[in-house]
Amino acid sequence: MNKQLLFFILASVFSFAQNSLMVSPQTGNMITSGTISNFKLISDGNSVALVATNNASGKVFIVDVNDKNPADKLNNTIAVSSTTVKTRIGAALGQTVTSIKNIEVNPISNSVYAMVLASSTPYIVKLTNGGSTISVLNFNSLPYCVLNFTNANCTFQDITWGGNRLFISSNHGTLMGELGYISAPFSNNTTITKRSTTMFKSNWGGSYYTNAPLEKLNYIEIGGTEFLCGVTTCAPGFSETVSSLISNSGLFTVRESFDMVFDSSVKTVAMNNGSEAYLLNLHDNWPAGKKIYRIGKRFIDGTPLTNNTTNNSSVKLRSTSGAVNPALVQQDITEYPGSFSSIAYYSQCKILTLSTDEQTLSPLTVCNSILDVKEENKKDFTFKISPNPVKDILTVSYNMNLYKKLEVSIYSTDGKLIRSEVIDSKKNTISTADLQYGNYLLKIANGQSLLSSKWFIKE
Repeated sequence: MNKQLLFFILASVFSFAQNSLMVSPQTGNMITSGTISNFKLISDGNSVALVATNNASGKVFIVDVNDKNPADKLNNTIAVSSTTVKTRIGAALGQTVTSIKNIEVNPISNSVYAMVLASSTPYIVKLTNGGSTISVLNFNSLPYCVLNFTNANCTFQDITWGGNRLFISSNHGTLMGELGYISAPFSNNTTITKRSTTMFKSNWGGSYYTNAPLEKLNYIEIGGTEFLCGVTTCAPGFSETVSSLISNSGLFTVRESFDMVFDSSVKTVAMNNGSEAYLLNLHDNWPAGKKIYRIGKRFIDGTPLTNNTTNNSSVKLRSTSGAVNPALVQQDITEYPGSFSSIAYYSQCKILTLSTDEQTLSPLTVCNSILDVKEENKKDFTFKISPNPVKDILTVSYNMNLYKKLEVSIYSTDGKLIRSEVIDSKKNTISTADLQYGNYLLKIANGQSLLSSKWFIKE
C-alpha cells in the first residue's frame, strides 16, 4: 500500500477516535500523590469522559475511557438486576472489597462504572454485558487532561455536568466553600474558574455560612433555564441559576430553597424527561438506612426564589424521623420503599440503585408520566423509524388510521429536549441535518399520553 495513503487512513482513524471532550490529552502516571476521591461520567452525546478528583493535589482529571459505542447499549442494559456485584468485583481485583463508594452509568453504552475500596485503596471498575463482565481501569494507560482547581489538600465535594460545562464543589481550610466551572473541550493545565460560596442554613441558626460547602450538586435545565441544585448537610436544599454563577464574580450567595430537615444526603440525581423534573435524593435516614426521596419540580425550578419561600421560609419536605410532610402532595415529595447504598442516572425515567449490602444493581422507575400511558395505547401502538443510523431525514411510520397526528420530541442523552414537532399523514419525516453525531431518543405522544420511544443514531 502507498505510504501516503496508509498515513492518511491511520490519521483519519485516529482523528475519528478522538474524544470530543478533550484537547491534546497526555498519558502516563496520572495520580502522583494521594488517590482518587470521587468520579463522574460526562458525555456530550458523541464521547464519554471520566472526571476524577484528587484531594491531595487539588486537581481534576478528565480521562478518556474509550467507551462510546451505542451498539453496546442494549447488551449492557440491566433489565431487572445484576447480583453478587460486590463479591464479583472482589474476585476481579483479587482482593476483598470493603465498600462501593459510588456508581455511574455511561449514557451512550449503558456500561456501569463503580468506585470501590479494597484495603483503603480506591479502584474504578467497569461492568458490561448486563453487569456480568467486570474489568478494572488502568489510568496509567488512558489518555487524560489535567485541570487546576485549587491548592493541595482541598476536599472535593461533588461533580456535575450540563450545558457543555463541568461544575465542581469543594471546601478548603482557608477558602471554605467553593464552586467552580469550566467549559468543554478541556485542555491540559487549564485553570477552573471558581467562586467562594456562602450557604443559608435555617437549621444552623438561620444565617449564611461560608464554611458550609455544597456537598451534593446537580445540573438541570427546566423551561429553558439552567439550574444548579442539590442538598447540603443537615439538610437544606438549594437551586440557583447557572447564569447567576457565571455572569458575576466574588462571593456566590446560595439560598435555601427547601429543607430535608436532618441528616446528610449521600447522592443526588437530577432528572428531566420533558414533562416532569425531579431531584432524586438518596438520604441518610439513621437508623432506618439510606432512603430515596423524589423532590418535585417546584422546589428546583426557581419557584421558591420568586414566591419568597427561601431561607427561613423554605418548605420542610420531611420530619427529623424521615417521614414526608403530610401537607405536601406526591408530586412535591415521594419516598420510595427500601434502603440503598448508591444511585445513578439510568434513563429519562429510571435510576440505577445499589442495594444496602452492595451486591445488587437494579433499575428503579421514578417518573409518573411514563406510567400514565393507557394500556390500550401501549398494546396497539407500534412505530418504525428509518433509516437508523440517519444522516438528514428520519421517517416515522405508524398506523395513521389509529392516530391522525402525533407529537414527536427529540432528546439528547443527558435528557435535554432538543425540539418537538407534529407529524401526520401529510408529513411524517423529521429533519436531523442540524443534529451532531451521536445518540438521540425519539418520543411519540398523543396529547399528554406518551405512546412509545426509540433510540436513533445521527451519523
